[in-house]
Amino acid sequence: MHMTWTDDLNTGIPEIDTQNRRLAEFINSLRTARESGDRALVGEVLDQLLDFVCNHFMFEEHLMEEAGYEFRAAHEKIHEIFAKRLAAFRGRFANGENVCDELHTMLKNWVEIHIKQEDKAYAASLRKVIAEEGGQTWMAGVMKRMFG
Repeated sequence: MHMTWTDDLNTGIPEIDTQNRRLAEFINSLRTARESGDRALVGEVLDQLLDFVCNHFMFEEHLMEEAGYEFRAAHEKIHEIFAKRLAAFRGRFANGENVCDELHTMLKNWVEIHIKQEDKAYAASLRKVIAEEGGQTWMAGVMKRMFG
């Protein structure tokens, strides 16, 4: 099933929403790759997805740290578990197993639930810090410290 981005998935923080939308694009790319029957293409999408997820999580975790988000450790644990699950799917795929349908369903469900619950919770806290610390100037400072 195709994943369509809906407004209820937006956190209100453009940098996060852009990256989260990219997760939805990966879900759709995985579906397209699976439908093509090209196993190599499926593997490429999985590799790119795993790389993206690790970088996305580091970005979110850095924002949470900078903002002093009180539930950061719990959120990071959720990220860790998800990254391990995704790596396990990649391993199963590499061993010849057809994991596409199961992975697609897991990804779609996880993205929707995680964004609506976990990401929105820390985004509310982050928006408060952004408002108190000078708006996008604070976010630009965080981005500069993170990416140089």
